[in-house]
Amino acid sequence: MLSCNTAFMKAGSMGLSILFASGDQGVCGREGCGFLKHKFHPDFPAASPYITAVGGTDFETKGVIGAETAWSAGGGGFSDTFAIPDYQASAVAAYKSSSAANLPPQDLWNATGRGYPDVAALGGQKNPYCIASGGRFEGVAGTSASCPVVAGVFARLNAIRLARGDKPMGFLNPWIYANPSGFQDVTSGINHAGYKYGFTAVAGWDAATGLGTPDLEKLAALV
Repeated sequence: MLSCNTAFMKAGSMGLSILFASGDQGVCGREGCGFLKHKFHPDFPAASPYITAVGGTDFETKGVIGAETAWSAGGGGFSDTFAIPDYQASAVAAYKSSSAANLPPQDLWNATGRGYPDVAALGGQKNPYCIASGGRFEGVAGTSASCPVVAGVFARLNAIRLARGDKPMGFLNPWIYANPSGFQDVTSGINHAGYKYGFTAVAGWDAATGLGTPDLEKLAALV
């Protein structure tokens, strides 16, 4: 993990933006929550403080483009390894102090860890992405779909900067947390993935959808 973080920091200093999917197993992560002693298992590299983690959402109504809700299986939570970075400290503190968060029991997660995801995009199976594969159309979903969507948005933003002679954005998170108005806040849903507990989406940053989903028009104005 430390070796990866060093590489992520080097990439950021070179002007490269690194984004990772937050995972498709909710708060339990790839390891699962266990059978006898339950505990959330945050995933890496999504929980690294030196990358941008992208969670998943669904439209509230199937087939209707509109308000979004947290995808129940979207990865999110708090790192067991890395502390809360300065750039998200106030956002994480606000989430923990929100009565609407209805936080899970403290023995299930690390309250001092780096929170993720940072942002989100459509990733649930309710409204999948339509692709052509093997001569037919099919739907695909997951945070491995939402992550490249967000990466594409920031590629567009970098193109805007480069066109006027500015440098690429590089490591995104300090800028993202300083500009929450560029994202559509998601305030409903919980990423329990069928488990008893999970993290609830509320106003502002949360450990289910981050700061929300990108609004390209607003972000282009901010950048």
